Amino acid sequence: MKLSSANINVMVKACRKASKTLIRDFGEIENLQVSVKGPGDFVTASDKKVEKILIEELQKARPDYSFLTE
Repeated sequence: MKLSSANINVMVKACRKASKTLIRDFGEIENLQVSVKGPGDFVTASDKKVEKILIEELQKARPDYSFLTE
């Protein structure tokens, strides 16, 4: 399947939006408090936020696409 330039632009835009969340979250890692689950809980929460952003952004552009996530 050949990707058109428009599709690539949509994907890049979604990735850039999601990257802002990762940069913010991991920029605050030094302020992370010790918890029972530890840093794994922090990473999972950040992963879920990014996944949600990516799916929402891609669905806006291509509502006919399906997504398979973890």
